[in-house]
Amino acid sequence: MTCRAFMCGIAGIVHREHQRPVDPEVVQRMCEAMRHRGPDDEGCFISGGVGLGMRRLSIIDLKGGHQPVFNEDRSKAIVFNGEIYNYRELRRGLITRGHTFRSDGDTETILHLYEELGPRCVEPLRGMFAFAIWDATAESLLLARDRFGIKPLYFVTAPWGIGFASELKALLTVGLSRRQLDWEALDSFFQLGYIPAPATPFADVRKLEPGHTLTWCRAGEPVARRYWDLPQETVLEPPKVQQRVLEWLDESVGMHLVSDVPVGAFLSGGLDSSAVVASMALQGERPHAFTARYHGSGAETADETALARELATRYQARLTYIDIRPDVREVFEPIVWALDEPHADDSAIPTWLLSQAVGSDYKVALTGIGGDELFAGYRRHIGVLLGEYYSRLPPGVRRAASALASQLREPAGASLGVNRIKRFLRSGASAAAERFLGYLSHVDDGFRSELYSRELRTEITGGAAQQRFAELYRQGGCPAGLRAGLYLDYKTFLPDDILALSDRIAMAHSLEIRVPFVDHVFVEHAFRLPDRTKIGWGRNKHLLKRALRSRLPRNHFHAPKRGFVGPTSAWLRHEMRGVLEDELSTERLKRLSYFSPVAVSKLLGEHFSRRQNHERILWGLLCFSTWHRLYAEGPTAPWYPTGSERPA
Repeated sequence: MTCRAFMCGIAGIVHREHQRPVDPEVVQRMCEAMRHRGPDDEGCFISGGVGLGMRRLSIIDLKGGHQPVFNEDRSKAIVFNGEIYNYRELRRGLITRGHTFRSDGDTETILHLYEELGPRCVEPLRGMFAFAIWDATAESLLLARDRFGIKPLYFVTAPWGIGFASELKALLTVGLSRRQLDWEALDSFFQLGYIPAPATPFADVRKLEPGHTLTWCRAGEPVARRYWDLPQETVLEPPKVQQRVLEWLDESVGMHLVSDVPVGAFLSGGLDSSAVVASMALQGERPHAFTARYHGSGAETADETALARELATRYQARLTYIDIRPDVREVFEPIVWALDEPHADDSAIPTWLLSQAVGSDYKVALTGIGGDELFAGYRRHIGVLLGEYYSRLPPGVRRAASALASQLREPAGASLGVNRIKRFLRSGASAAAERFLGYLSHVDDGFRSELYSRELRTEITGGAAQQRFAELYRQGGCPAGLRAGLYLDYKTFLPDDILALSDRIAMAHSLEIRVPFVDHVFVEHAFRLPDRTKIGWGRNKHLLKRALRSRLPRNHFHAPKRGFVGPTSAWLRHEMRGVLEDELSTERLKRLSYFSPVAVSKLLGEHFSRRQNHERILWGLLCFSTWHRLYAEGPTAPWYPTGSERPA
């Protein structure tokens, strides 16, 4: 079975005044800013006040599939980024009901579903996607994003109309944003290392939330609608649950292997990527896996090549080592540019170098992203259960424990264990969403306040992230126990950190990342299982480990969890020290006037002298300063609605 997939960048502008034409050059410039997302083809549709464009990376149906795609009478047009795995089944039903197709692709299938269902056309879709449909009859634009936010979509609404794009840089390049910083959103960045949707670093730009559609009409206001959420009900553990997990995994991996070009794989020594590679092999593939091999300071703490080699040997997979060296002066700025927003996940460097290597040979690669969120793989998932018991202790006991922990200092060579203890003990008797946010926070409220300049403190409430987490928690029905943590991870960390990073960085190298663990059919099966099935006596990923016993080498179950990151703390003290000192120099900090030079100098001194490990906040400051220089200090395009009919 094959289907027609379109990994690309999409963009468009619709004017509220239909007689005001969209300049084709503007849409072309938006698409050109995302050429890396689709170097193989481009398409543009201009009709009066409507302009749609796309850049295409050909993966399936290599000769066909030009976009935009139209319905029979050309009253509706779509630009689409993604892949719909069940489109053939949907297409057969549409033909039975009298629809006429000009192509054999999933894009046209969505358009015909829209003719029947309107904005509800997203509900039958299984896959990853972001698309825009212009309906000339209704004079409306529909924007849609997949359930988990695998594919990105930014938009701007204003009195002149609406603009949208797969990447933020496409909006900025034609002046669709005033580029006024949103400091509540940026405070969330310093707290979490990413900006939760729908916020962005700019006040007038928004991200469409995962699992949502947005309908914009010339005659009214935009209307956002949530069309999917994680299931709230819990089911009894089915018989032979381990076997069922393997069946769900294999079915999803099989779906994600559909391609007219070869498919590679990212492989660490972790359970998730190893499970995906093993499933690929058991379905008749001979996987070509790529794994990171670290060099430089602290390399031994991140090395997982022995585990990757052991798995590759068992399944006769071809294994390629990609050397990760901390000489990042030439790649750091391109990484920050690719990410669109300030993003302080230190897995960016290995992800970039792996994507660069894989993208030179492949257009598609599978990863194990999403396994931790589905099967409770993080320490915080144990913490959310223990936190319920801790919150019931007498207040005096909690205050004493927190005060004692506050005196502890993170050793320079440690892996942030002391900070985790502090975050846990500070959580106290807070509500579940607030406690979980505390486990995730890189920097607490008081520390961030001291970091900001006196002028900036008056602009920031410091509560944006807490408000967002509480809002999502209520929307999810206030889940209890482990489900509270998993639900909030699916709504924040997974889409806005992990998936955002992997999409932007991989697509910067024209590489499509596929994520079999992030499939809504698989997730709906596994998410409903009871907490005790997934954790089991305080052990992370208890269920997944049981399921994979027969598939993975024994060493995989005893190795420490490292995550796909380099030895950041050591790099910042040695190989990256010059970059860090340049970006956070006293002169630059004074010029920006956002941060206290004294506070930042203290952080640097304590980290360099190994008195404390400040890697998280220093990495965040480094990423922000570089991002600000590239996105906020660079030349600006004239703001879109002013001057002539188009930007100069």
